[in-house]
Amino acid sequence: MTTAAGATAHQRPRVLVVLHDVDDNLGEIAPPLAEAGLQLEVWDVERDPGAAPSVDAVLDYAGIVSLGAYAGVLDEADHAWMPHEKALMAAALEHEVPVLGLCFGSQLLAAAAGAAFMPSPRPEFGWTRARLTRAAADDPVLAPLARHGAQRGDNEVDVFHYHSDSHELPEGAVLLAETDGIIEAYRLGSCAWGLQFHLEVGLATQLAWIAGAERAFATAGVDRDEQRERSHENWRDYRSLAHELGAAFAQHVLSRASRSAALGA
Repeated sequence: MTTAAGATAHQRPRVLVVLHDVDDNLGEIAPPLAEAGLQLEVWDVERDPGAAPSVDAVLDYAGIVSLGAYAGVLDEADHAWMPHEKALMAAALEHEVPVLGLCFGSQLLAAAAGAAFMPSPRPEFGWTRARLTRAAADDPVLAPLARHGAQRGDNEVDVFHYHSDSHELPEGAVLLAETDGIIEAYRLGSCAWGLQFHLEVGLATQLAWIAGAERAFATAGVDRDEQRERSHENWRDYRSLAHELGAAFAQHVLSRASRSAALGA
């Protein structure tokens, strides 16, 4: 089989997508990665544990995307896949394999870099506004969000959340977005990014999460009717942001893959 770009499935750079729960998949970020010519390979940690790549195989991948999870980084003893995934992330950081962590993925990436766990200063469920830092404007992956915030005139962007956990900023990391002291996005080294929010979820998933989490939203003091309305108002812009950021991450992955291929030639 040949893609529009002319590359077969065996020739395309491979991206490992780590799926922890079936109701949080790659969603809106999958299309721009596929359109860039990347081969997406999903490791379902719970339903297909035997598909876990070895830590030594991390260099076989041009990038890694780690998704959300109901588990938290403090639950490592209860999940055999978690220390293995953290070791994969540590190896990716060592070898500069691009990583994108989303919500739990962001927290586990921070833990792999030695950052301490902390409860979120306040639980975030549904829509909040993240403030982009000055560093985000020049960041190769977060720049699309920074441009959106600049166009709004307040350097903020509406993002969708589902978390009660957070983490300290890893040593040497660059803060890219925050909300009242909550780390919302950061860059670690030259090729790893953590986003505390769920940029991957489209309207259907947003509505499903809002419908299925009455207790969590009530405990956080968040009105679900208001959140449904905001999802209907925001979904087009949010999808555009997901596609732009996904395309930016894909280009970073392709550039890194091209450099690696040149060095190995």
